[in-house]
Amino acid sequence: MASLTYAEAAHLLRRAGFGGPPQEINQLVALGRENAVDLLVDYELVNNKEFDKALGRGFNVKRPSPLEMQSLWVARMMLTRRPFEEKMTLFWHNHFATSYTKVFFSLMHVQNNVLRQHAVDRFDTLLLKVSQDAAMLIWLDGITNVVGSPNENFARELQELFTMGINDEVTGEPNYTEKDVKEIARAFTGWKFKLKKQDVFKPAFLFIPSQHDSTAKEIYGQTASFTGEDVITVICARRATGRHLVKRFFEFFVYPLADSPEDKATIEKFADVYFARDHSVKELARAIFASDEFFSERARFGLVKNPAELLVGAARMLGAGYSLQGRETADFFSLFFLNQMGMELFNPPNVSGWALHARWLMTSTLLQRFNFAGFLADSRPSVPPLRGPTISDEVVRGLAAPTAAGTVENMLSRLGPLEVDDEAKRILSDYLQTDDQGNRIEFMVNDETLRKYVRGLLHMVLCMQEFQLN
Repeated sequence: MASLTYAEAAHLLRRAGFGGPPQEINQLVALGRENAVDLLVDYELVNNKEFDKALGRGFNVKRPSPLEMQSLWVARMMLTRRPFEEKMTLFWHNHFATSYTKVFFSLMHVQNNVLRQHAVDRFDTLLLKVSQDAAMLIWLDGITNVVGSPNENFARELQELFTMGINDEVTGEPNYTEKDVKEIARAFTGWKFKLKKQDVFKPAFLFIPSQHDSTAKEIYGQTASFTGEDVITVICARRATGRHLVKRFFEFFVYPLADSPEDKATIEKFADVYFARDHSVKELARAIFASDEFFSERARFGLVKNPAELLVGAARMLGAGYSLQGRETADFFSLFFLNQMGMELFNPPNVSGWALHARWLMTSTLLQRFNFAGFLADSRPSVPPLRGPTISDEVVRGLAAPTAAGTVENMLSRLGPLEVDDEAKRILSDYLQTDDQGNRIEFMVNDETLRKYVRGLLHMVLCMQEFQLN
């Protein structure tokens, strides 16, 4: 059983979730690497019933309004005891990128629940559920795909984005032809949905035989009367699919992969896991999170936090308050800053999803990250409560130490632990010991110091380059 350091446990919790306070990190340290991974990945064993009841008291979870739908998901990320469940739901939302700009918001809510329910199933199962989901049938025009007039949109994206990619991730060879696109489109004809009792929150998959092309189709050199289900089974069993999924998983959870022999070997190593474990997403995740690659120096702080990781991560690491009750049902604070930082939930920019990594740090969005940091550092609980994360005076007092240097160390440890050089630590420490006129003052832990200087230090650390990395 491999041991786990505090920094490694914090890394695991940030990547497989959104980070957390010291007590959660120490719990993982005590378990060791493999058991800590199991605790996060086998989340169905974690009892979330009380949390679900609390959500039901704070939201209309079955029939939310558009803003309530987005806020409900933020609340799940903020408060769940199953962080990997929500992280995987976010991963699949980006992978199967679908937007309310074309799809009824109620169907986006249903799709979100489908992604959550099947997040770590066999990939075949998840892909079938998403393919038959009403939001996807509308988004990629499956509902207009009928015998005699096939629509190729879903057939193309199924291969290009959702499963194999245009070219094999290892060999570079093309994975499909234009003929495959056309033939696969014919296989998916007749796939529709209906609303139960005309309820927009209750869609049901519907197959219409008279609109399905049941004649023979030639796909990947094989000829048969392929159905949509057949195509999904064939694609999920292709080596190119395992390779592409590994690459997508690595670039979201571990580090970007290069076109090098070493990284291609990494893809092959974990593609073997995908096939040996019957296409199980859970077992692929378990193998990757427990691997030396995941805990390597290359992986540590090797990604840029996306806006959800930044916002939710800061709140969870600090032990921020988050009320499910209040005057409003929407968390306007979180939704505003997620949008401003470039990640409006349920509205990825296109079918390819959000661009990852450095694209998050453009001039305009970086400024909004700094603005978020300032507002969060100055947020306080209110009566009656407002939806959104708040930092209580007790939390701030817990970050303070008897000395300025100790307070800086506490802050860097809580929000990472972040690795910064001695000069950066000196600048932060000097901030705590300098008044508005530039005079040197003695650092003393009192109400004014906590309100002005320690909250100010929190703002500064949240703005640091090191905190933008995951």
